[in-house]
Amino acid sequence: MRSYDFWRVDVFAARPLEGNPLAVFPRAEGLTNAEMLAIAREMNISETTFVVPPKDSRADYRNRIFTPGGEIPFAGHPSLGTAYVAAKEGLVATTEGVSTIHQEVGIGVLPLELQVRQGTVERVVMTQGTPKLGARMKDVGPLAKALGIQSRDITTTKLRPQISSTGIPSLQVPVLGIEVVRDMVPDFSALGKALGRFRGNPGAYVFAFGAQGGADLHARGFFPGFGIPEDPATGSAAGACGAYLAASGRLPPKESFVIEQGIEVHHPSRIEVFVRAVGRNPREVRVAGKVVPVMRGQLSLG
Repeated sequence: MRSYDFWRVDVFAARPLEGNPLAVFPRAEGLTNAEMLAIAREMNISETTFVVPPKDSRADYRNRIFTPGGEIPFAGHPSLGTAYVAAKEGLVATTEGVSTIHQEVGIGVLPLELQVRQGTVERVVMTQGTPKLGARMKDVGPLAKALGIQSRDITTTKLRPQISSTGIPSLQVPVLGIEVVRDMVPDFSALGKALGRFRGNPGAYVFAFGAQGGADLHARGFFPGFGIPEDPATGSAAGACGAYLAASGRLPPKESFVIEQGIEVHHPSRIEVFVRAVGRNPREVRVAGKVVPVMRGQLSLG
């Protein structure tokens, strides 16, 4: 009988049972690829991570990230949550103040800052991959229909949906107002077809300026291609949103901005986004949030 300890944490959460749930296996050596995928499906949440020794000597550990649909090269909330658990398990050293660690993921080695006060990790900040802007969507009709909204809900923003990436692509979809975001009822089959025209199996990150609870944007993330109908908090897409807004000249005029997400699926989340840009050229994106532990357990395999 093989046994593996795991944590369940909520990421981008103010308190337990909010944010985006994550399962973390801090010592996953010995698990096969097929077993990791089966465990991710058993956990039945957006992502499950498996910590194994790094291949790159610059990294403290290697983070393998699985959705119910398969392994992905990079993601936001699994990076923050896994770093938190790595610190709690003693896999990385932390000191009072700010400790920088490095994780290896499918897109390379990325740094994370653990902000520690009185021995407790209170906040995690991750630097994402190089920002890249891709194809724009000219005909928004099929996308709007798949989302259950009108084309004018998108076109009135004077922005066009566009692929953006800081490690994994997402289609950034600006809409007219928070009510449009709240009320949409997507047809996931049709949405998958609308997104299928783009490479990389992107999800749709739909957002509006203005939010409740003191945030700057209100967003929902739909990722049918990864077996995730709606994600409570999507750090990778939030970072890509920052890159998209910088390139579009619509970045909020302050050091960082906050995206609220997950409210419609009863897991309210707050994602802080920092963008360093030269003109309209995004150069670096960082994403920050809190991680809250909710349970620990042990999985047994025959």
